[in-house]
Amino acid sequence: MADTFGRFGNMRPKLTWINLFDVVAAIIVAVFVTISELGWLPQLVKRGYYCDDRSIQRPYTGDTITAWMIVISGFVPFFLIWLAELLFYFPTMTETSTADAPNTKYKGSFYQAVYWFCKYFRGLIIKLLIVDFLKIFAGEHRPHFIDTCRPDAVCTGNEFISTYTCTNTDDSLYFIRDASKSFPSGHSSISVYEAVFMVWYLHRRVPKLRSLMALPLAQFTIALWGMFCPLSRILDNRHHWWDVLAGAIIGFVAAGITCLIDCRNFNKARPAARRAAYRDHTNLISSNNTPCKEDANLSSIVNCS
Repeated sequence: MADTFGRFGNMRPKLTWINLFDVVAAIIVAVFVTISELGWLPQLVKRGYYCDDRSIQRPYTGDTITAWMIVISGFVPFFLIWLAELLFYFPTMTETSTADAPNTKYKGSFYQAVYWFCKYFRGLIIKLLIVDFLKIFAGEHRPHFIDTCRPDAVCTGNEFISTYTCTNTDDSLYFIRDASKSFPSGHSSISVYEAVFMVWYLHRRVPKLRSLMALPLAQFTIALWGMFCPLSRILDNRHHWWDVLAGAIIGFVAAGITCLIDCRNFNKARPAARRAAYRDHTNLISSNNTPCKEDANLSSIVNCS
């Protein structure tokens, strides 16, 4: 039998207006998120503050979870998904010969992981857009605002200061501007989104195991990340508790919508028109145990109910 992956790998995607629109839209979104996260956008809202507001007079102590750590964490789910697909899903016997099975298995699990990760990443980007827009227009001061900004206003009693200039010359302009972008917590929204998506994915895609504790422990470990990261933002004086709560809610809702609507609750494997189709564990993923239908043209199992 001809190599299924090689045959589909030789196909060249056609350039259409829809493809062009998707590429342009993706570039615009990527540019906006980048310049927003780097602090290159001007501060649209400049909030004042009360002299006796103790919630913004805490010292800056650094980040337990740095920006690079949270960026790297966004790509970790791909490797976890790839590992799960590699361990629990296998090519059909009609798809490849016994000798080619290992190679086909690695390729198929990789393409399947890419399929799920693309859906995960699309939801993550949309969530980032929402958070960045809120940060730009909310303009809420971080708990370490006074320590970072060092405003030039003379502050006494409970007076409200509406006009001031930051006098801090030791730190970058980005860091000073960032001191007024507390709401909502981006770290919290990302970590909760990652945790909810992966816990949901494991629940739906991992078949019944002999071990009763393996899957719950894996999900609990992932959930710890979704709890520890938001908590660290409060302990580091980087966010108020309501910023963290708002970020966590945004991440939770975004992950839920992505899993239910975009991933269709992980009910189906990759469409047949793509590179690889995998046999679904129908006793786990499908409630009616309807067997998969075989497409003679693709020689693979597709259209799992």
